[in-house]
Amino acid sequence: MRLTEPAYTFEQVIDVCLLGITGNAALKLRVEGVRQSLVAEGERYVVSSREGGLYCLAPVDFSVILNPMVLDDLTKSDFIKLYEAYFVPEEKPAREVYDKLLNAAKESCPFCGGIGTPRNLDHFLPKSYFPQFSILPTNLVPSCRDCNMDGKAAAFAMQADHQIIQPYLDHERFFHEQWIFAQYEEGEGGEPGQFKYFVAAPSGWSETDKRRVKRHFEDFNLGHRYAVKAAQILGTVMAQIALLKRVGLSAQVIRETILEPGVSMAQFSNHWQCGLYQALMIHFEE
Repeated sequence: MRLTEPAYTFEQVIDVCLLGITGNAALKLRVEGVRQSLVAEGERYVVSSREGGLYCLAPVDFSVILNPMVLDDLTKSDFIKLYEAYFVPEEKPAREVYDKLLNAAKESCPFCGGIGTPRNLDHFLPKSYFPQFSILPTNLVPSCRDCNMDGKAAAFAMQADHQIIQPYLDHERFFHEQWIFAQYEEGEGGEPGQFKYFVAAPSGWSETDKRRVKRHFEDFNLGHRYAVKAAQILGTVMAQIALLKRVGLSAQVIRETILEPGVSMAQFSNHWQCGLYQALMIHFEE
């Protein structure tokens, strides 16, 4: 799912975090000193993301030094503390930003197409490897527990075709062109059938983009999670179709009454509902 870019700039978030730094004058002074360099890093992140090049950003190397310098005289632990002590806590001014970013998802996790409900903000590039982006608004994505813990965790891409979709900044093609479809397999002996979701990216896409959406689909287990959602309403849809058949309505009328609206009313082109009704349209044409 596409998320609207945050209303807060990186500069605004840095400044509101600075307001909350009390009792640590040294850290506050260091953050103020690195402010412009940090903003420049944020701009580099945005440009890289729009171009599908976040994988080119190098992670912090802490294999030799556990707490290395990241930017000027700010260390990895300084950046993590900036997030954990001055951005997240409810008593800090920056918590308002945290809550607005979380609520902007409108209870729908963008990684899994709204199946899960976001409970916290996920660092798209994990703060343990990219601490300079720990409070960058476009790096903070509302995420459900399954996507945050099981789908993405602390992983990040190191090559172009391993990148999952960035909800704020990635190319429009990933959100407005359909690449997730479904096939309906009828059950035996009158039992309900099942849906099999799969990836079929548009032929005009680059091979990298085709592999990217397949990676996203697999990492977040969308085939299974979409099929579960489809199964939950299958009985209702099939009962509606059976009733319309009993009253003598033609297949064309049923298609126009039940199936086509199901496709057009899906929240977005790669929503599980879109694939469900498309698959049923194909099934009842056979």
